[in-house]
Amino acid sequence: MNRRTGLVWLAKIFTLIILCCCGVSRSSAQSNRRISGKVTDTAKVSIPDAKVMIITGKDTLTISPDEYGDFSYSKLNADHFSIKVVATGYDDFKLDYSFADKEKHKKLDAIRLKLSGRTLQEVVVRAKPNPIRVMQDTVEYNAAAYRVEEGDNVADLLKQFPGMEVDGDYNVKVGEKTMTKLRVNGKDFFTNNVKDFIAKLPAGIVSKIQVIDDFGDEANFTGIKTGEPQKMLNIVTKPGMNKGAFGNAAANGGTNDMIGGMAQFNLWNDNKQSSANVNANTSNNGAGHSQQMSIGLNHSDKFGKNSNGGFGYNFNDNSAAFNREQVSEILNPEGNLTNHNQNVGDNKGSTHSLHWNMNFNNKKTLMMTGFNGSYGSSSNLSTSMLQQSGLLRQDLANSSSSNSKSPSANGNINISHKLKKNIISINASFSANGNSNAQHISTNTLYYDQVTGALRKDSLLKRDVDSKTNSRHLNIGFNYSFGLKRPKDTLARRSININYSGSAGSSANDVDTYVFDNRSNKVSRVDSLSNSFNSVTYTQSIGINYNYGAAKWRYNIGLNANAALLSNHDLRLGQTFTNNTINYAPSLNYGRTLALGKTLSLNYSGNTQSPNINQLQPIRNAQSLQNILVGNPDLKTSFSHSLSGNFNYVQKSGRSLMVGMNAATTQNEIVTDVTLLPDTLGSLKQVTRYENINGNYQVNGNYSINIPIKQNKFSVSYSGRMGFSNRAILFNHQKTSGKGANFSQQVSGRMSFKKLMVNAQLSYNVTNNNNTGSRYGSFNYATLGIGQIAAPTFFKTTVMGASLQGNLNLTKLRLNGNVSYSTSHNSGATDQVIPRNSDISLNLGGNFTIHKTWFTDFSSSKRINYGYAFPTPSPLLLNMGVGKTFLKNRSLSMSFRATDLLAQGNTISRSVSGNTVTDSRNLQPTRVFSLNLNYSLSQFGGRNFRVDPD
Repeated sequence: MNRRTGLVWLAKIFTLIILCCCGVSRSSAQSNRRISGKVTDTAKVSIPDAKVMIITGKDTLTISPDEYGDFSYSKLNADHFSIKVVATGYDDFKLDYSFADKEKHKKLDAIRLKLSGRTLQEVVVRAKPNPIRVMQDTVEYNAAAYRVEEGDNVADLLKQFPGMEVDGDYNVKVGEKTMTKLRVNGKDFFTNNVKDFIAKLPAGIVSKIQVIDDFGDEANFTGIKTGEPQKMLNIVTKPGMNKGAFGNAAANGGTNDMIGGMAQFNLWNDNKQSSANVNANTSNNGAGHSQQMSIGLNHSDKFGKNSNGGFGYNFNDNSAAFNREQVSEILNPEGNLTNHNQNVGDNKGSTHSLHWNMNFNNKKTLMMTGFNGSYGSSSNLSTSMLQQSGLLRQDLANSSSSNSKSPSANGNINISHKLKKNIISINASFSANGNSNAQHISTNTLYYDQVTGALRKDSLLKRDVDSKTNSRHLNIGFNYSFGLKRPKDTLARRSININYSGSAGSSANDVDTYVFDNRSNKVSRVDSLSNSFNSVTYTQSIGINYNYGAAKWRYNIGLNANAALLSNHDLRLGQTFTNNTINYAPSLNYGRTLALGKTLSLNYSGNTQSPNINQLQPIRNAQSLQNILVGNPDLKTSFSHSLSGNFNYVQKSGRSLMVGMNAATTQNEIVTDVTLLPDTLGSLKQVTRYENINGNYQVNGNYSINIPIKQNKFSVSYSGRMGFSNRAILFNHQKTSGKGANFSQQVSGRMSFKKLMVNAQLSYNVTNNNNTGSRYGSFNYATLGIGQIAAPTFFKTTVMGASLQGNLNLTKLRLNGNVSYSTSHNSGATDQVIPRNSDISLNLGGNFTIHKTWFTDFSSSKRINYGYAFPTPSPLLLNMGVGKTFLKNRSLSMSFRATDLLAQGNTISRSVSGNTVTDSRNLQPTRVFSLNLNYSLSQFGGRNFRVDPD
């Protein structure tokens, strides 16, 4: 081999080495490619038990997401690949992907699985279900871990969840917050109102219940979560149960002149939802006749690929006579008052309402529009007799009649669009409202000598008051978010958000007062009690926020400036009053998943509240001659601060700890300044004015511990609330404060077997009733005279209670019973102590199938009560019924019922607010015999579900 030949071979070897290195480099580059993504359901809740399959050619690799739904794989050696995701109860997902040139990390869009539309056979799950799972902004309850019997509704299921409260009217509370918004499978569901449907939907269709901190549809689209979230209930149905028909129709007649009928049906097929209802009935309620009539029609559906919308019309017409009696004990620094009031009359009202909405969402653009219009009319006729004793002795006989009309319309539009890195949002809304009211008032005041008690004067005054109010409001908003560059090797999103909102409102208020002269029989206008007032309000808010979002934590921090301008023009006096205010407040929203089963969230927000036209008018409102109201044109806009936080910890066993706190304070809060003035007859008159005040605050905390035993067959719960508050009050132009601590503890236990459930509960509560909120801020709150005074003396209420409840379900027999005891004690800062009132209640009820389609049911209740201001017999209530079912699924029934066979029922109740304890009772018949025909429809996924009435 010569030298030339050797050089040629060296060149070939060098070239081969270079080619091999390039191949290795290319192979290494391919093998280091990474993909990442997230698997959720349509409600954006993670599905950790899903299986993610990465397909490259003939090779398939299966991985599982973590508990947050996130997945990633970093050794992919192909340019093209497919992703297939499967999960029990959901439709399969499959999509092809490709890497771009020089792309090393492919970040997939969130994969959202839809519930399967196929009806699956029942599967016996032998694995131990996890009762509770906590995620960022979501607490999820697994229905399989709780007792669900045939005939149970969703409310029966919710009552078993720790940290959740459901009352007799189907109001749902989680911690300190009331939950009103409802969705099913992450989608709007008819009216979206929780209490409208948790009693109608069967628990048997539920797979999971999710309690979500909802920041609104715009926040879900943009990912920018600001402000205080509201609690939303999302029902995740079992596979194939996302469609159905439910409702009922009934007709009845009874011995209390009762006759009527109703029908209410809902058709549901995922996005397509239609409902219709009609109701008409009349009865004698003891004070007179009561009539109700209503008609409603609602429909919503998806049209096109990315749009959905709906419309609805509702009409209500009601009239009812009433006969009420109240006895109030009022604490006051000048001396305590006792008011005994009897009130009879009749109320009538009707309302027409129309609504329409349309939404568009193609993942790049979100548009939401809506319109609501309504027209209402009402009339009222009432006569009352108020007897006052204690601090003063006087009687007030009042009669009044009124008629009012109130049209209103409002609309809104919201558009958000995602650019490559930035997001822009624009929103606008308007509202227009009107109210016209004509009122005739006749007041007869009886003055007594405060020493001898002899009648000194009988004063009669007749007045006609005509008032008209018209208001208009316009809001606009702008939001721009620009994304910041992501750090390497992270999925975190960072952005700066700039927002602006402005509003303009105007209102016109005219009041004309005419007085009838008993001596001349002439009617004359009283200028001092009449006015014509125009008000204009402008508010603006600008803010800047920094947003950070990652798989396990997110936060939003910012600063907001709020400006308000109030201008009020008195046409009668030719004077204009103006007021300008500017407030600054930070904003904070923080959420973090600390570890598996541990979440923490914090929220802070501030907002302004302008005084209303009635609080601003510097005129004397003398609808009640003993309680004259005067507005204040110099009122400032109030600004409230709110801070809340939650910590949730759940173990795989289902043991859970839920802790919450909230604090609030208000600057320049609008309160009443009450002054008692002597008159020429030795009596007293009350003058109420409005002022701004500082010093009001409240701090509260709540906690709930739940321990399930033996796969949730037994459970023990311990919960409580503690709080401190201060209520600053103006009385006789002097500022005073009412401080108090609230304390509540509750221990409960539950035993759940296949046919038997037992619940037991002990509770202890101490409440200082100083946090009366806006109870004294209403312009027309008092028409009966002196008494409802925001005095710096408050009642402290101590309540102890115990209850035991059980349910037994056999093939032909169902029994339910409970025993409860409650005692309440109210004491004030003075020597005034209201007698302790106690209630002991024993209840037993059930139903029994006599022979196939024949049934009988009964309920009994013994209530022992004492300590009320009224004579309080302890009634024994007996109710019975017998009936027969028809049709194959027994959906049609006819029954004969008797309620309160012994006619011992009464309607006595006690309420405590601030410095007032009130005992009330209404006159109404309780013994009624009735014949009832009922048809019930409850079909989901092709199956019939029975829903028993509570």
